[in-house]
This record gives sequence, structure tokens and C-alpha cells, in this order.
Amino acid sequence: MSSSTPYLEPSFSDDESDNIIFLENNSDYNDGDTIRMKKFSDSPIFESLKDSIAAQLFEINGQISTLQQFSQSLQKSLDDNKVRTKIVENVIKKANLNIHKIGELVKACNEDVTKIDSLEVTTLNKLQLISREKLLRDFKSSLQEFQSIQSNYTKLIKQINEKTKLQLYGNLHSDANETALLQEQEEHTQPQIHEQQLLPKQKNRIVIEREPINNEEFTYQQNLIEQRNREITNIEQDITELNEIFKDLSNVVQQQGLMVDNIESNIYSFSDNTQMASQQLNKARKYQRHGTKWCLYLLIALSIMLVFLLLIVFI
Repeated sequence: MSSSTPYLEPSFSDDESDNIIFLENNSDYNDGDTIRMKKFSDSPIFESLKDSIAAQLFEINGQISTLQQFSQSLQKSLDDNKVRTKIVENVIKKANLNIHKIGELVKACNEDVTKIDSLEVTTLNKLQLISREKLLRDFKSSLQEFQSIQSNYTKLIKQINEKTKLQLYGNLHSDANETALLQEQEEHTQPQIHEQQLLPKQKNRIVIEREPINNEEFTYQQNLIEQRNREITNIEQDITELNEIFKDLSNVVQQQGLMVDNIESNIYSFSDNTQMASQQLNKARKYQRHGTKWCLYLLIALSIMLVFLLLIVFI
């Protein structure tokens, strides 16, 4: 049998023929021979993995949306120059927990994606193959979005740390300059009553306006900066790991896409061939009906001629 000729079994019913996939001229499948895959209505492993991946993707996308809101809140605090507030501290803590949770979900989802990708093509019908390819694409899209938001988040935290440092050390230098200035003023001030009364007022006014950071607050903010830097390092390591997952997933999606495209192409080709065969069959039936009609006419004519001959003979 030629490899370019579809293999058809005349015993299939109409319902069964809808569940057959023909793969023609594909070097990846049995050296170009046509493969017929029957639809399996019961695929518990596939259905279980599909439901699990869909549920995890729903959770991942929800957590990504929450992380986006955290980032927007931090960006507003940065723009308003309010980086040393408790609100910022709490939002960063929640965002870090959120990132960790998304990372765990991504790893768990990737395990299921690996399992569903390992299922043999011959155990899945055409709808399941297309559904699997869509799940892989959705997972890739979610992972790509998470990577982007995660990268922007780390940049945002670095900016917050830099601004916090500027505020801390800026105030520290301002306090030192003010102290030196006041000491210089005290050394050169004449012992006049008016000047002695004015200087304390200046001291109090300067202190109230500057509101310098005490040592406890300074140490606390420094520790926060160090802690955030460590968290950024951990996040960047996770980003590297996610990049590997994304790279592998991209290859899988490409392979699945080519497979689905090939299946759809052959399905359409089979459909076209079936339609052409149906047209040819209709033509043959039409010719057969015309041929039968002419045979009937000829038979009637011969019968009439025979009757006339008999009449002539006996008369």
C-alpha cells in the first residue's frame, strides 16, 4: 500500500469515523506511514492532570494579580517619598510571601505539565491533543508574566532601599553639620543677653524642623535594608531557576504546536479527501441512474419491436 493513500476501513460507522485521525507523510510517525488513532473516551490520567493544571493556573494568575497590586502600592509610596513607613514595610513582607507562594505553585504546575507532556500521542484523541497544547501555552504565558512582574519588583525594592539610605545618611550628615554650626556659633557669640536668648530658640527651631532620626530608628532601618537585599538575592536566584523552566517549556510548546498543526492539517486533508470521494461517489451514482434509465428505455423498445414481430408472424 502506498504511503500517500489513506487507509480506510469500510466497516466504520459515521460516529466512529469522526473519531479517527489520519497522519500522512509525517517522518516522525512510523516512517511516513498513516497512523489511525481511535478516540478514547476514558482517559483518567489526562483528565486528572488537565484539571490539576487548570486549577493551579487559576491560582497562579490570581496571585500574580495580587503581586501587581503590591507593586503599584510600593511605586506610589516611592513617588510620594514615603519609603520608611510601616505600610511600606508590611506591603514588602506580603509581597515576598506572595512571590514565594507563586514560585511553589509554578514548580508544582511544571511537574504536572511534564507528566501530561509525557503521555503518548496514541493514547489521546485530537481534542485532548489540542487541549494539552493550549494548557502548555497558558502556563507559558502566566510564567512569562510572573517573570516580568518579579523583575520589576526587585528593581522597585532596590530603588526603595536607595532612597531610604539617602534619607538616613542625609539626615545624619545634616545633624552633624548643624551640631558643628551651633558649636561654632557658641564659641564666637558675645555674652549678650539678647544673643544668649536667641541661640536656644534657634536650636529648638532647627531640631523641630529637621526631626533627626535617633540611633534606634537608624539601626532598625539599616537592618531592614540588609534584610531586603537578602530577599532580593533570593528572588533573583528564583528568577534564574524560572528562566530554565521557561526555556524548557518554550521548546515543549513549540513541539506540541507543530504536532497539533500537523494533526489539524491532516484532519482537514482527510476531510477534503472524504468530500471529494463523496462527490465522486455521487457522480457515479448519478451515472448509474442514467445508465439504468437508458437500459430500461432500450428494453421497452426491444419489447415493443418483439411484439410487432410476433403480430406480423402470426397474422
